[in-house]
Amino acid sequence: MIIDANTSLGESLYGPRATAEQLLHRMATLGIDRSIVSSFTPRDLDLRRANHAISEIVARDRRLIGFARIDPRLGSTSVAELHTCQREGFRGLKVDPFEQAFVINSDLVFDFFKACAAANMPVLVVAGHPCLSSPIQVGDLAERIPELTIIMAHGGQLAMHGLGIFDCLLVVKATERVYVETSGIPETGTQGLIERSVLEVSPDRVLFGSNSPINDPAMELERIRVSRIPEDAQSQIMGANLAAILRL
Repeated sequence: MIIDANTSLGESLYGPRATAEQLLHRMATLGIDRSIVSSFTPRDLDLRRANHAISEIVARDRRLIGFARIDPRLGSTSVAELHTCQREGFRGLKVDPFEQAFVINSDLVFDFFKACAAANMPVLVVAGHPCLSSPIQVGDLAERIPELTIIMAHGGQLAMHGLGIFDCLLVVKATERVYVETSGIPETGTQGLIERSVLEVSPDRVLFGSNSPINDPAMELERIRVSRIPEDAQSQIMGANLAAILRL
């Protein structure tokens, strides 16, 4: 089974857009069995409306797994939305510290992420923004809330200089519940982050994600297939690990 850990639907404030029908067509073409879906940051910034729309899409097709979008800066309002989303069938949530203007390990959002851990809701973090969501900052949050499951999108490499590869490896070695999501990771040198995460840490800690429609899911699948890692590890990365996290 192939499960995509990171796709977006709707119309983004920043331009990209995608429909469920387009996503499902790509999945069928590429042999992707299931996908985590969350809303883009919507043009009207109404995350409640966007979450409800995603919940209705997910209810119609079990191939899609909902992750909510919530503003973690809003204290008890954020926690209330978390519980509403859980009742609507969401299995986790996605946050983007750059678009939502917060530091991932700041005290401002700490109680919200504690609530996510208590609700057993994994958090997909758009990681790698300097000073907002670097791998070291993600690792600090993980150490402060060890029961929180964190999926570090793009392996924390959004800065695209490759230097964060070492920080990412340090974090996944030091923390038990931080996972590397593979979309858009820059491969540098003779061994990239995907290979090193598998060979130096564990194949259990890497999750295939496409970041569709921003990234090309065909290319992101190939990123795993050309990695010099054992075939059984590729199978884990493609879907088994995420299935275990979400108890699918």
